[in-house]
Amino acid sequence: MSTSILDLPTELILEIIHLDDSTDATIAYYLGMTCRRLHDICQVLVMERRRLPILRASVRRRQLHIYKNSGPIAMKDEELDDVKEIFQASFHKIEYVPVNFTVEEIASVHGLIFHANTVGHIKIDLSYTSLHMLSPAKKKVWLKALPSLIRVSSEKDMASLTITGQLGYDFTPILPIPKTPSSPVKDYFSIFSRLKVRFFGQKMQSGGIGTEPHPQVGAPERERLPNTGVYFGAPQGLKSFEINSPLPFHMECFPHTLRALKGGYLTELSLCNTRLRMQDWGKILPLLFMPLLSEFSVGNSDIPFRDLSPFLLRHSSITYLDLSYRSPIGPITPPAGFLPRLEVIRGIPDYLLGLLSSQRHLFPNLRSVSLMGDPIKHGALDKILRSLADRKRGTIHLSIELPNDPKSKPHSLDCVKTLKIIIRFRFRMSSEMCDSFFSWLSVFPCVQELDLTWVADPKMSWWTWRLDALWDSCPELQLIKVGVKTYQRPVKAVK
Repeated sequence: MSTSILDLPTELILEIIHLDDSTDATIAYYLGMTCRRLHDICQVLVMERRRLPILRASVRRRQLHIYKNSGPIAMKDEELDDVKEIFQASFHKIEYVPVNFTVEEIASVHGLIFHANTVGHIKIDLSYTSLHMLSPAKKKVWLKALPSLIRVSSEKDMASLTITGQLGYDFTPILPIPKTPSSPVKDYFSIFSRLKVRFFGQKMQSGGIGTEPHPQVGAPERERLPNTGVYFGAPQGLKSFEINSPLPFHMECFPHTLRALKGGYLTELSLCNTRLRMQDWGKILPLLFMPLLSEFSVGNSDIPFRDLSPFLLRHSSITYLDLSYRSPIGPITPPAGFLPRLEVIRGIPDYLLGLLSSQRHLFPNLRSVSLMGDPIKHGALDKILRSLADRKRGTIHLSIELPNDPKSKPHSLDCVKTLKIIIRFRFRMSSEMCDSFFSWLSVFPCVQELDLTWVADPKMSWWTWRLDALWDSCPELQLIKVGVKTYQRPVKAVK
């Protein structure tokens, strides 16, 4: 007599589901789609008896924050009481802050993300996680569990994923580059097939749940499961990925990170505090191509320009480039046709000086320049301003640090229409600097909007009576911002 899995007691079926990988909810989900009994077991008993109590406890400990709306108020633990309302809902943001590692907690958060209809933003904050405090066996389990969170998060259509935290330990560099994993659906069908062989000594019949689906030509349309809020079909992948941690580049996690980066729908990518070696980037960046990428930030990652340049050249769709936190490594020689759609650039003076001074025809659509980071040397600032002065086209929003010697005057920058002046460490401009500063502003004869929020103290009245000098220095100036106050050019009475 042939034996069916449906003939087994419910508790044994639950053990089978969690035998291979207790950190993942995927196999329970697909088993629950096969028949009513398995649906009741996998998507009701598992979630209601095992997952909801753990989620409630995580919310009470403030390790899990679930936001259904865009406001600042997260859901309370007593609101997690209905399986369908929680595991088939749409969320604005899910933030997970693991402190005391348990496999069951990881599995519950995985199930929450996996079963959610949509999630706008997923944040995994590892700031309070210290792997060096764990035993080798528990650390191994941890490094197996966390990649499942990266994988399930990256499969939420058009979601934003942020991973932050330094973990407090050194990790193995990516040598060699591992292969990208196969489809999770295929993986878990294979897991279930192995489980049945283990328990019943027979393989699944051809055409059953364990068989691989036939490949389809073209991207299939997304379809809705009957009587549910769950959609299936070709995943679109992440729209934004912020990596502010070395974890996604660990040997255990990187295959899933690579798959997320190559999802095809990514428009925003940020690489900060990755702690990778410079030679690692030469192996990682050539693997990446995101045809829709429009915003790219490098952050504190040490990426040589010889490796960064080909990556940027491939991604001509980039309109926003942030190089604020690192000095350039190696000479900056951007090739012709480099970032033709670039509109906004932020960076330290050394980086911007190399990019803006290389070729005058580069960045024809540039409209915003922000000098950030280290104190700006007078010579570097003067060269950058002269480079911008050569651009006789477009309208530029310029954000720069107040120069140490505002008496010097480079070429007139008539392209700057909006100007923001900042002072490092939030020092305010003294009364003695006021006259030379107002005179220096005549460099920008066409400026229409001036932001002095970080320069002038709105509580000080000594500079307000000097506003007439500002209006005279910049004849086209219409608006001055100082904190929450906004001053407009006074209307002169017609004689």
